Amino acid sequence: MIRAVLFDLDETLILDEPVTQEALAASAELAEGLDRRRLAGRALAAARAMWAEGPYAAYCDRIGHSAGEGLWARYDRGEHPAIAGLRAWAPGYRVAAWRAALAEQGVDDDDLAAAMAGRFAERRRRYPRYPEVDGLLTALRERGCRLGIVTNGVPDLQRTKLAGSGLEPLFDAIAISGEIDCGKPEPGIFTYVCGQLGVAQAEAVMVGDNPGRDVAGAIAAGMRSVWVQRHGRTREERYPADLACTDLTAMLPWLDGR
Repeated sequence: MIRAVLFDLDETLILDEPVTQEALAASAELAEGLDRRRLAGRALAAARAMWAEGPYAAYCDRIGHSAGEGLWARYDRGEHPAIAGLRAWAPGYRVAAWRAALAEQGVDDDDLAAAMAGRFAERRRRYPRYPEVDGLLTALRERGCRLGIVTNGVPDLQRTKLAGSGLEPLFDAIAISGEIDCGKPEPGIFTYVCGQLGVAQAEAVMVGDNPGRDVAGAIAAGMRSVWVQRHGRTREERYPADLACTDLTAMLPWLDGR
């Protein structure tokens, strides 16, 4: 019997990548006379390269915090020493990403790079829900399900997303990797949230868009899983979910059958 449904946050309940792309495009608009699409793409590529070589790459990989998120996180919550380190390191990283994008088109302008970094952080703070989310959560409540969120990331960013999207009060338990120092796909984060909900792991199902973190983690924790395909993401045969769908409401008849 399924007593609890756990959800990933980014690209499962709220849109992430489309908002990032919109913020990149808005930032690139500050550069007059340049190829703005190319500028936006180059900024993100430069950010990813610097992130992978940066001093906190291993920590960020472990808790599932990405280069794109590093372009707008405040790092003003959390006790881990790496959080304080990121708070000091990230401002320079953000400007450097835009500086590299500008340089690729022959422009050397630190003030413009800083303005673009600032605009991105401002414009990225949007948290639209996927359209089926509200009805789904209502239907799950009517079925008596306990609801949890299991999300990777640094505390300030994920808490900001939860508050900004209005989702936080709708859930009975929330596990953020940067708060408990354990990230998906490690079984510990699933054990933690099931404990908060008062259910056995075999009584819970994990719902997410990332096969390598959400589905693989659920399998390792002895849970059922639902994979929601967003933006054409490819299925990973190594991590077969119990249900695959493109719209979260497809899980309701599947749950009724459990």
